[in-house]
Amino acid sequence: MREHPRAAPPLLRVERVVKRFGGATVLNGISLSLAVGESVGLTGPNGCGKTTLLDVISGFLRPERGRVWLWDRQISRWPPYRIIRAGVARTFQVPHLSLRLTVEENLRAAMLHHRLRARDIRDGVDRILELVGLQDLRGREVRTLSLGQVRRVEIARALATRPRLVLLDEPFASLSPADAPEVLSVLRRLRRDRMTMLIVAHSPGLFRAVCDRVVAIEDGQATAGDRPAAAPHA
Repeated sequence: MREHPRAAPPLLRVERVVKRFGGATVLNGISLSLAVGESVGLTGPNGCGKTTLLDVISGFLRPERGRVWLWDRQISRWPPYRIIRAGVARTFQVPHLSLRLTVEENLRAAMLHHRLRARDIRDGVDRILELVGLQDLRGREVRTLSLGQVRRVEIARALATRPRLVLLDEPFASLSPADAPEVLSVLRRLRRDRMTMLIVAHSPGLFRAVCDRVVAIEDGQATAGDRPAAAPHA
């Protein structure tokens, strides 16, 4: 009898994670998984635990119970720097960048997580700046940029760590109508390149543009993933 090929294991698995703050349970046994190359939207009302989940996955918070797996490695207790080296990058609602460094210097600093030759660093910076459309701003200090440009720098810095998975926390928060399409274009390119992404947002339009499915957090747990066209409104 012919054996069926085994399904590829998920890149990310979150298993029954619990996270409390004082007497409040924010994540109450939440579970979800992402396949390699999958783009998943994460939605829900303010305060439901979306950012907390990203903090747990990226090592900034440790869960009281449950486990987080990156392929076959349990990363639930790893510090953030080790999780970055393993291939998980993230962005933040309030960008975490060195404002007095240039765009290029921020990317080069992110590449210090890997021992790369000077030529590889230069080529990597060039490739990433082209992807995010910031080649002409490489020498500008980040503090002189618009919020939309800063968002793209933060995505670029995440990519500079050579991630397998990118966690994006509200990449469209507070963006002007002029800046939002530039950020959306970057996310579309990443999706075409099959970058695995978990994107926190509220916009059904964004989900339709860049996500394969959408998961909502309700009462500290994840609902079944929906098609982007049926994304829940938060």
